[in-house]
Amino acid sequence: MTEASDNHAMPPTTRAYSTITPSWQRFHEFAAPLQSNSGAGSAAASSSNQQQHPYARQYSHVYAARLAGLRSRCLENARRTLKENGVDEDDVMVVDRIIQVEEGKLSILVGTIVKETDPKRRPVVSSTYDDEDACSFLFPNGLAAKGARVEGAQEPLRAHLFDSKKGDLLHLEDESGRVELFPFGDSQNSMDVDNADALDANKVATGVVAAVIGEVIEGKGVMHVRSIHFAGPPLFGHDAKSADGMRGTLAGETETDDPQILLVSGLAFGTDSPSDIKAGGSLALRREMLLEYLTNSDIGNGAAISRVIVAGGGVAPPKKDAFADSNKENNHHTNGNKSKKTKYESTSPMAFSLRELDVYFSEILSSGIPVDYIPGWHDPTNANWPQRPIHSCLLPNSCSFVDLFQRSTNPYECTVGEKVRVLGSDGLNVADLRRFLPRSVTNAGGDAGEELTAVSAVDALNHTFRYGHIAPTGPDSLPMFPSSESDPFILNKRPVVYFSGNCEKFETRVVGANGEEIASANAEKDVSRLICIPSFALTGEVVLVNLKTLECQVMSFDDVRL
Repeated sequence: MTEASDNHAMPPTTRAYSTITPSWQRFHEFAAPLQSNSGAGSAAASSSNQQQHPYARQYSHVYAARLAGLRSRCLENARRTLKENGVDEDDVMVVDRIIQVEEGKLSILVGTIVKETDPKRRPVVSSTYDDEDACSFLFPNGLAAKGARVEGAQEPLRAHLFDSKKGDLLHLEDESGRVELFPFGDSQNSMDVDNADALDANKVATGVVAAVIGEVIEGKGVMHVRSIHFAGPPLFGHDAKSADGMRGTLAGETETDDPQILLVSGLAFGTDSPSDIKAGGSLALRREMLLEYLTNSDIGNGAAISRVIVAGGGVAPPKKDAFADSNKENNHHTNGNKSKKTKYESTSPMAFSLRELDVYFSEILSSGIPVDYIPGWHDPTNANWPQRPIHSCLLPNSCSFVDLFQRSTNPYECTVGEKVRVLGSDGLNVADLRRFLPRSVTNAGGDAGEELTAVSAVDALNHTFRYGHIAPTGPDSLPMFPSSESDPFILNKRPVVYFSGNCEKFETRVVGANGEEIASANAEKDVSRLICIPSFALTGEVVLVNLKTLECQVMSFDDVRL
């Protein structure tokens, strides 16, 4: 291939292209009240005259709907394990309702896990709840582990260790009743099962639906569990990873020209990260470096990016002193008989952050790059999951790009190309789950007690995949709208790309049919790519995903070394 002559202009660079079919509207209809105007899906949410307001339902219906949706899959996996271990199904009783279980007989029960902690060991949570400390309500500052890894990270502050010796109890519950669960001891091995199927109370959380195989001890009412089985992800269709609808717009493209999506979270407009203050860097400069990479197609492989997905964290966490100043100003004007101002007016920190975010998105969109924005737990939208799309009036410039800018719900779901299903969230569901999944116990020294380390973000994301549920800890600890007819967070269709935003570092894993880790995305046909997107404010990193090969590449924007 020869170089172009100076007398001839270089051909214009065009971008890779991929079609998209949004499907996040199914989440919106469970969150939007009647006559909602918060974004996509509101028409479907308000079309029925018989629709009830979300809070007219009871939260018990959430667990009932979840159990009904996952029961058959859990039971199927339990029966498969029995068959693989050579156990005759006729020797095992499948109990439809927990209240009907018989003592002394090997049985299969399906229900919802409930973890009860001794009241003396429960974390202390403040009884007050307002908009200025919504973050501390979910993750109380008083529980912060000493020597936190990254200051300001949206991470669970401490994982709680389940310890039956200290009064903690584990139950399996359905609409008829509950039974206490206890794992088989090492000496009790009447059925040979894989260690991966053994019951471990520190690998489950309240709200997880599971099938357990065991028997209730006579006179004690406690079930000794031999194995536990989750719903798992659904299987792929025959052409689940077809590349149709994904292509580069230039002829003679190479593998590097395959369409890619850029995943980013934690842009945090309105502040500099704590790590920048210490290192002398600038988050604003790193955002500009990312913008230049996206809009200048001659830099790197930026022309291959067909879509940008922002997984929450667009605006910085609110500061208490800013809210205090705003409240003082409100009281001053109210007492002076002047018009009352709110913290969302044009002079407030939140409004300023949103304007910056809006201008930033509009510059990306003006270059012809589609942007999907997932709201996060600091954005001005509802706190309960599923979160509604951010209102169009808050991002007026971006919303003027009607064909390029999408305001999605949290969680996010779409199909890129023909069959590449993408599913993910801002990461709050994963962060909340990690609080209940401790990984190790270390002595803090002296009488300081025990320090716990939560499992990694990719491990927690993998757990949700195996559970067959995006947000298993809701509504127990993750705020959630009550739903009665069905649970929108059940994995009814298997995602090809499954991500979580606002993580402390980049992690990825390729999993197979049952959620087990495999070596490569090309090793098997039916695989899914799990991705933990690092917070841009903390790391300066974004993730590129090749839509044809599912390979990941991390791009780092470091201004300190310039």
